[in-house]
Amino acid sequence: MSYLEVKGLTKVYGGNDETKVVALDHVSFNVEKGEFVAIVGASGSGKSTLLSLLGGVDSATFGSVVLDGEDVHSMKAKQRAEFRRRKIGFIFQEYNLIPVLNVEENIEIPVRLDGVRMKEENMTKLLIMLGLEERRYHMPEELSGGQKQRVAIGRAYAHHPALILADEPTGNLDKATGMEIMTLLRNSARKFSQTMILVTHDESIAAMADRIITISDGKIVSDEVIRNAVSEE
Repeated sequence: MSYLEVKGLTKVYGGNDETKVVALDHVSFNVEKGEFVAIVGASGSGKSTLLSLLGGVDSATFGSVVLDGEDVHSMKAKQRAEFRRRKIGFIFQEYNLIPVLNVEENIEIPVRLDGVRMKEENMTKLLIMLGLEERRYHMPEELSGGQKQRVAIGRAYAHHPALILADEPTGNLDKATGMEIMTLLRNSARKFSQTMILVTHDESIAAMADRIITISDGKIVSDEVIRNAVSEE
């Protein structure tokens, strides 16, 4: 069994033939543990819809998403929210930082939702990895765009999730900063043996992945392996 199994995943909006929009149309693929997959396609092709369904943020009309042996869309809302918080890390184009919390506090949000605190040692190691050790107590307004995205990455990693879902994580960054962020993501995914699925429109970003899945009109039109993830461990 693959780490992530997607079968017949379909998302339909609208209740009748006149208003119905098929955003995702019977999409199926598997992802192995530790694999880095880029999802590419034109605007409106279904990329972000797919990512939200993989993470259990939205509900599928048909189909299944089985992550580490558990069917995400068969869970009740509360169970799915807990599963999502503990098993999946999300990184978005918009950093979504809480402006009244400092860097450390923003990173710690997923852990605090479970009623615990990060160990000081773990927080320090994470801040060093992110290059934010000197920004620990800075507020979001005091950070550059690249630093804000590093905080968002830290928040996604706080629970040490096995799956990272990233939606255009470099979309608001200049080219050089975007490549720095992608190098950080790729290296940390390798270090912690994490599986990563990333949506992007940037070919140079997609080329950093192990595999590229192209979507058009809600369907997979190509699935190309670029490199063997296991061989680079």
